[in-house]
Amino acid sequence: MFGSAALVFDYLARGVKEISPLPLTGLILLFLGTVAAAAVQYGDHIYFSEDGVMYENKLLKLFGRRGSWMRWEDIVEVREIRKRVLILLSRDGRRMLVDAILGYAIARAEIVRRAPNAVLTGTLVETES
Repeated sequence: MFGSAALVFDYLARGVKEISPLPLTGLILLFLGTVAAAAVQYGDHIYFSEDGVMYENKLLKLFGRRGSWMRWEDIVEVREIRKRVLILLSRDGRRMLVDAILGYAIARAEIVRRAPNAVLTGTLVETES
């Protein structure tokens, strides 16, 4: 986000004669896109219950996209990618992406513990064996 803002200010610092509307518009859109991406990324929340797990984004919830629960017994595979992202696959073909920035290790341990029937794949296999 700060990098894209720096590009905008660097372009503006070149002087009035060097500024064209099209590149300036592109740089501003790049900045706004990174701000939106950061807001969506930091709105992620993971909820656990005895019945299952729900992954929801608070910002997307404002626009009508609510999270859905995935029951523990429905999870057939837990795949970890690069020790940063979990993908939960259910019997009915649904996928749930868990890529929490804060508390990822806690979420990972809880999911692995509560979904004992799931097949562990990816980098989970290396750490769990």
